Amino acid sequence: MKKPILTLALIVLSTVAFSQIKIKPGVRAGANFSNLTNSNLDDKTDLYIGAFAEIKFVSFYALQPELNYSRQGGKSRISGLNDLEIQYLSAAIANKFYPIKAIGLHAIVGPAINIKVGDNYNNFNDDLEGFDFLFFGGLGYDFPFGLGIETRYNIGIVDIFGNNVNDNGGNSNIDDLFLNKIFQIGATYKFDF
Repeated sequence: MKKPILTLALIVLSTVAFSQIKIKPGVRAGANFSNLTNSNLDDKTDLYIGAFAEIKFVSFYALQPELNYSRQGGKSRISGLNDLEIQYLSAAIANKFYPIKAIGLHAIVGPAINIKVGDNYNNFNDDLEGFDFLFFGGLGYDFPFGLGIETRYNIGIVDIFGNNVNDNGGNSNIDDLFLNKIFQIGATYKFDF
């Protein structure tokens, strides 16, 4: 008798729990203002574009897996030299916290992994690292009709030349590493099916 009652209770609880979860797919796009730490480059303005699925568990928290394409790098200060452009495909897990239930203001934090899909770096003695791990944080605002705006700051933890990953006698001092740093500002749109 206890087993059927326990099974029924679990079914009811899981039905109630999953009925509260709301999943909304969406798109995001905007401008990157990127550079590298410890470099002589200026900020480079480019773009990012992506897709996501917001999974809202409760009124104050949502998990948002994302796939993004991002063009980053830095702008050369010397005329005649090419700007550095690195293109990444990124998988991110954004954690969104809504502190005030009545408005769409939220904080965003999370990790991401970037896989390099292209660059314009032409040094035959050295090659750029093929991946980067990064952390991001920011703020956003969701309007009731699906449109949103957000800003994020991203900081990589892998040197673009791999000096802190493949340290074969190289220097992994933080003051000598070239890490991606990106400020993003953009818009999102969530579809409500």
